[in-house]
Amino acid sequence: MNIRQLEAFKTIMQLGSFTRAAEKLNLTQPAVSKLIILLEHKCGFQLFHRQKNGVVPTAEGAMLYSEVERVFLGLETIAARARAIRQFDYGEIDVVTFPSLGTRVLPPILTGFLKKRQIKVNLTSRNSWLLVDRVATQGVDVGFGMAKIDRPGVQFSLLCSMKGVCVLPPGHRLVGKSVVGVHDLEAERFVSLAEEDGVQVDIDRVFAEHGVARNVVLKSQLSESICSFVASGLGVAIVDPISTVGFHRDELVVKPFEPAIRQDIWVITPSFREVSLGARALIQHVKEGLSAKIESMDAAIAGRAP
Repeated sequence: MNIRQLEAFKTIMQLGSFTRAAEKLNLTQPAVSKLIILLEHKCGFQLFHRQKNGVVPTAEGAMLYSEVERVFLGLETIAARARAIRQFDYGEIDVVTFPSLGTRVLPPILTGFLKKRQIKVNLTSRNSWLLVDRVATQGVDVGFGMAKIDRPGVQFSLLCSMKGVCVLPPGHRLVGKSVVGVHDLEAERFVSLAEEDGVQVDIDRVFAEHGVARNVVLKSQLSESICSFVASGLGVAIVDPISTVGFHRDELVVKPFEPAIRQDIWVITPSFREVSLGARALIQHVKEGLSAKIESMDAAIAGRAP
C-alpha cells in the first residue's frame, strides 16, 4: 500500500462517496476506484459496501480508518515540524562564547531572538583557547571568540570588529584626557591578560613598537576581572569595550586609546558538518545586535570628554 491509496481511502471515509472523493482529490472516479481495489488487495479484505446513495465502511474498513487517521496526523506533525525548521523555530543550538560577551552583552540580544521562536539555546562560556577546542571536539554548533587559532575541525568568519579601550580607576591622573596615548602609560601599573591570549599579544606588540615600558602587576585570563581590578585601583589596562559593560562611570573610567588596536570577534563553526538554518539565523541576529551595541559604545566612549 502507498500513501496515495491511503489518502483515497481516508477521503472516501470522510465524504462517504467515491464521486466526491474524486472531486476533492482532483482525480477521476475510476482512478479512485482503482486505488481502493489495490488497497483492498493489499489488506486482504473489503473496505466498503457500495450502496445506491454512496458507500459505508465495512467493520474492517472502520478499524483500518482509525490507524490511517494516526498516519495522517503524523504526517501533519512532520509537515508542521518541517515548517518550523524552515522558519528557524525548532531545535536546539549549542553556543559557546567568551565570558564578557556571554554575561554582559549577549543576554538582551539572544532574548530578542528567542522570544520569537521555540528554539532552545544551550549557552556556555570559555576563554578563547578552550572555546575553539569545544567547537572542534564537543559538538558545539556555534562559538563566538576573539582568537583566530589554527585548529583542525573548525572554520572562522569575522563577526565584527572593535577598538581596544583604556580603562582607568576613578581619580587617576589620566581621567582628564579625551584620548589616552601609548606614551601616557609609560611606567604605569598595568593589569594584563594572560600572555597566551592572542589579544594581549597584539597589545604587547604596540607597547614594544613604541618603546613604552609598563609595570605589569597582575595577569588574568578574564578581561572582566581585569576591569574589576582596575576599578579597585590596582592599575590601568587595555581591554575590549564589551568587558566594560556593566561598570558605572564612578567605578571605571573608559577612554579611547591610540594607536588603535583592532580586536575582532569571530564566529567559529565546525568544518566537518553543515551549520543548521536555525544556527545561521542566530549568527545573523547576533551580528546585527552586536554591531549596533559596539557602535553605540564607541559613540558613548568618544563622547566622554572631560
